[in-house]
Amino acid sequence: MRLKEHHEIISGNSRYIDDLVFNNMVYLGVVRSTYARGIIKGITEPSGVELFLTQDRVKSFIPARPDRRAKNIVKMPVLANGVVNFVGQPIIAFVVKDRYEIEDKIEEVSIDYDPLTPVLSIEDALRNEVKIHPDGNIALDTEIAGGDVEQKLNADVVIERELNQDRLVANPMEPKGLIAYYDGSTLNLIGSFQSSFRVKSDLQEAIGLQPENIVVRSAPNVGGGFGNKVPAHAEYVLASIASIILKKPVKWIETRRDHLTNPTQGRGVKSKVRLYGKRDGTILGFEGEIAVDLGAYAYSINTTTPSFIAGLIGNVYRTRFSKFRALAVYTNKPPTGPYRGAGRPEAVLITETLIEEFAEKIGKDSIEIREMNLIEGNYTTPLGYKIDKAGYKELFLKGKETYNMVKNKYKDKGVALVFFSTVVRDSPGEGAKVRVGKGKVEIFVGTGPHGQAHKTTFSILASETLGISPDVIEVKVNDTLSLKEGVGSFGSRSASAGGLAVIRACKELLSDLKKRNMSLNDAINSEGYTEYEVFAKAEDIYSPGVHIAVVDFDREICKPKVLEYYAIDDVGRAIIPSEVEGQIVGGILQGLSQIYLEGAPFDENGNPVYSSIAEAGVPTSLDADYKVFLEVIETPTVYDSKARGVGEEGTTGALASVFIALEKLLKKRFNGTPISFSDLC
Repeated sequence: MRLKEHHEIISGNSRYIDDLVFNNMVYLGVVRSTYARGIIKGITEPSGVELFLTQDRVKSFIPARPDRRAKNIVKMPVLANGVVNFVGQPIIAFVVKDRYEIEDKIEEVSIDYDPLTPVLSIEDALRNEVKIHPDGNIALDTEIAGGDVEQKLNADVVIERELNQDRLVANPMEPKGLIAYYDGSTLNLIGSFQSSFRVKSDLQEAIGLQPENIVVRSAPNVGGGFGNKVPAHAEYVLASIASIILKKPVKWIETRRDHLTNPTQGRGVKSKVRLYGKRDGTILGFEGEIAVDLGAYAYSINTTTPSFIAGLIGNVYRTRFSKFRALAVYTNKPPTGPYRGAGRPEAVLITETLIEEFAEKIGKDSIEIREMNLIEGNYTTPLGYKIDKAGYKELFLKGKETYNMVKNKYKDKGVALVFFSTVVRDSPGEGAKVRVGKGKVEIFVGTGPHGQAHKTTFSILASETLGISPDVIEVKVNDTLSLKEGVGSFGSRSASAGGLAVIRACKELLSDLKKRNMSLNDAINSEGYTEYEVFAKAEDIYSPGVHIAVVDFDREICKPKVLEYYAIDDVGRAIIPSEVEGQIVGGILQGLSQIYLEGAPFDENGNPVYSSIAEAGVPTSLDADYKVFLEVIETPTVYDSKARGVGEEGTTGALASVFIALEKLLKKRFNGTPISFSDLC
């Protein structure tokens, strides 16, 4: 079937947030810090603006959803409260009638700073010699342990490796943006969101409005997100407050330059992890330290990142124990947060590089070690994470066969296989509603598509359940007015959790109609509406994959080159095969670009040394000239949709497989990503 989403996009008729215009609309401008750390001594206000805002008037902070074990949670003020802690931090905001006035008014503003010494690395933050916040730089320092840790005493071999996975900028095709409009009783927001429900919840906390007085919905199209568009950001709060004061629609559109230093950035993870093993290849367990650079504040869920990564290390291998120190520290950089994969790629790179070194140390083939330690069926990790049944053995055997074929074909290239299982963040579930009547069949879902074919996917699932054509079904997503409860799109959850909710709502509707002795056709053609809404609870599931990279190296220009890439994934059910392919192929490019293309470096004063999307290393079509071979197996999940998530598969597999293939080819050990020019040559 034709995808419902594509025609408008390819014909140029799709509408994004900046295409929407309201009557009497005004525009929000924000002046940001040019220092990484300092005290604000004075501010010169811009002239002739509709509204001028400082933290003294706003008195609001960005909500955080911290790890419950964190002891030092410092939330980011919506506008700086006398001090600044990263380049790009919002200091003052204003509203103008013409958006082209914004840059002129920013130039009018003069800010006097008293610069302070910034803290710019995890190591410096841990020393606590310079404290960013009154209670120091450490937000989280906790131990996570499970299984029989004493088994490490039985190890014949201990392999330790340190890796630093540096920061990345999310850089979706469309930056963030929204329009806020307060109509006298209700605050309405429409914008480029992955989760309208998360944005609504954050605004409730930040502004203090009751939930019934906030409505949030997505723009007709959202141009990517990569995790960056899940929570509410400072500008959302500012636009909302401005609209409440002015009683006018207020638009804010993030510039590409602002996006480079705005929250949230990705990665920023330093690890020192040990693998304990026996000489016969048995992996006993993992132990070590995971430290995450939070940036200047606890923001969204960033304090949960170190423990999340720790919980994923070695999860596809049968082990006796896991023990980690999880650390989250403040630095004078923009706050970090989930970026495509959000801990999954980091954990797999840590795990698979250790497997390779372990194999080398004991003189065994790393493929053999993976196979002998592989999980099968349902499995509970030493840390208590429950992994559902999937095609682990079948996947691995297919991967092993492909790997041997490729190794034989490319004897002088770098070839690497990695095995992994990404968690699909289905919990706590998702909301959906089906409504029929007046000749219509409408499906409402809490997911927030930002490049994925949710409307077509849910039409297919609803049509199969209701026994009608998907062409007559209209799907509406990411609107808090349509549903009592919803969650959103992140963590590869939409087809699984969202699909479950859609099917459950349709089944309940049919059951309700049966009790009333009414046919579905009669209900559709009735003069009134019949509807059924559910919140389908769900637990996390897992999507396993085996990925193989073939890498060459151009010594003249000192640049790696991926020649071929093989991805074999258990997708549960490929509802729309072309969309599965698109998700995996796009993810592969993001994964490999972290290794030698993308980065977000800062100088010794905390200034970004990149000033454009090109300097941030975003890949182009010229960087995607390799061949990709995809294969899927379908082991249905316990949920009605039968699907597993694939949004993180490509990114997770490519980071580890290309990194290891490059190490094999160059016969070097690298200390992290991105790999510097000097390390390569």
